Amino acid sequence: MTNFKNLGNKKALKENDTVLRRLMVILQKLSDEELPTRKDLEEEFNVGSKTIQRDIYQRLSYFPIERDSNGRYRFIEGFTLNKTTLKNDEMLFVYLALSQIKDINQSFSKVTHNIFSKLLTPRYDSPYHIKGNAFENIDMDSKLLNDIERAIEYNNRLFLKLKNREFNLEPYKVVSFDGIWYLFGRDLDDEKIKTVFIHEIKEMTILKEKYKIDKPVDEILENVHSAWFEDGNRLDVEIKVNHKAAFNFKLKSVLPSQKILEEYEDGSLRVQFSVTTEEDIDNIIKAWIPDVELLSPLCYRENFVKELKKYLEIYDNCSGSPK
Repeated sequence: MTNFKNLGNKKALKENDTVLRRLMVILQKLSDEELPTRKDLEEEFNVGSKTIQRDIYQRLSYFPIERDSNGRYRFIEGFTLNKTTLKNDEMLFVYLALSQIKDINQSFSKVTHNIFSKLLTPRYDSPYHIKGNAFENIDMDSKLLNDIERAIEYNNRLFLKLKNREFNLEPYKVVSFDGIWYLFGRDLDDEKIKTVFIHEIKEMTILKEKYKIDKPVDEILENVHSAWFEDGNRLDVEIKVNHKAAFNFKLKSVLPSQKILEEYEDGSLRVQFSVTTEEDIDNIIKAWIPDVELLSPLCYRENFVKELKKYLEIYDNCSGSPK
């Protein structure tokens, strides 16, 4: 007589093994700095986008994984599997053992998550201290996210209700900037591409109307560096980077559009990049003060100097502050 219970157990074990092997391959790719995109992983494992998102943001949530501006997954700078306390086979064993009990109740799930976090990150006495990106909590299995995925997959327009606004949108991608989740698409009221906070969507309806995109969404996203993106704008920015910080700009592009135009005898650099909004300039300049000088655009340079002077006045007006 066939033991259907055993067959069920074998099937479950086989599914677990498939998931575990996929997760290990993903982790190895990240550790080897292969920088896979979600599409790359979907094609390699023959699974849907929802499965890969669940792998990255739920099953591997305790790893410090981030996405760059080109949508490629990577570990945060400085992290590698070689610095963990477990070997690959040990990691598989622990994951398999604990995954059998983590779904029994919510308390067990939290405990197993904490165990994973401690085992799969550097030891407390390690010379390395890694801080992972904090992501806004989002339910990948929610009806809202499932409906957004379906609308994007079949190119259906959406009707959105936010707290103070209603409008139609062509949804292109769900994106994350600085750990906050947004819906990226074209607002049909003004025909501009923009970002919408996922958490601000109160109601959403999938419309029958279809849309077409003039060029691949990934090409559009190449020049989107933050949630402050403004469609139709382009600002070419030039900065001078002193020799102390030049190495950082040569080692890694601050933005994908970065170009090193000139390297001076003292080691300083003249660097150019393109953005769509002044907030993006702010993010670069203020992050590297005092090691960068804004060369152009001149109008922003003047406003930036005025802002710095006002900021310094706060300290000058404080009692007991040095003059």
